[in-house]
Amino acid sequence: MKKIINKILFSFILIGLLPISCFTQNKYKLVTTLNIESDFFTTDNQGNAYVVKANELTKYDKTGKELFKYSNKNFGNITFVDATNMLRIAVFYKDFLQVVFLDNTLSTNGDPVNLENIGFQQAQLVCTSHNSGLWLYDLQNFELIRLDQNLSKAQQTGNLSVLLNMDVKPNYLLEYNNKVYLNNPSSGVLIFDIYGTYFKTINIKQAKRFQPIGDWVYYTADKKVWAYNIIKTEEKEFALPLSDFETFRLEAGILMLRTPQKIYLFTEE
Repeated sequence: MKKIINKILFSFILIGLLPISCFTQNKYKLVTTLNIESDFFTTDNQGNAYVVKANELTKYDKTGKELFKYSNKNFGNITFVDATNMLRIAVFYKDFLQVVFLDNTLSTNGDPVNLENIGFQQAQLVCTSHNSGLWLYDLQNFELIRLDQNLSKAQQTGNLSVLLNMDVKPNYLLEYNNKVYLNNPSSGVLIFDIYGTYFKTINIKQAKRFQPIGDWVYYTADKKVWAYNIIKTEEKEFALPLSDFETFRLEAGILMLRTPQKIYLFTEE
């Protein structure tokens, strides 16, 4: 019964209906430890983990079982992976301005997209968008641009440095729940709607990566995990079973903590 209640609580938190403080007193059970070196990782909404080391991407299920691998040595190291849509995973190679799409078995899904060939020689960040679209941040014009499924411009913000009167040097881009999140470490996380209209900036500075869940944005600072509510503008901290970690993900009832040599998978007791 206790496990069932915890799962229910976790589900409510994921959709933003309970305050994050519900996590602070929980105890965690270690499911498994992946003894693997990694540069970064991400997850999909089923709790699968996508682990990147150099030019190789490996998919694990939420029990830690290795499922599939993908590697392409022609495009250098992988810069970013977006598994928001697990049937259309985007793999970005910044040095070669290439985006490769994979299916749920990490098999290629269509031809790679050469951003330079379609006019974006200074694309710095990429993420997937609704209806098989693609967001990118173009350094040449300091703007967010959305491409539709035909790789045609659908939306663009214009010059963000001028629009927002700030120095814009973003390092992370993600679309989630009809919002677009652009991380600008010097000022915070810039939030836009799916049409590229600026909404607000939340005061989370110097973050490298973050994870939106419901109305909360989870991020790491000083080896601690914090969450910021974008509606109530309140911030809270919650305890984790390990203090020595670099990044984390919360997905499908699984807490994942990454160090350069290991990834730990926990469930709630």
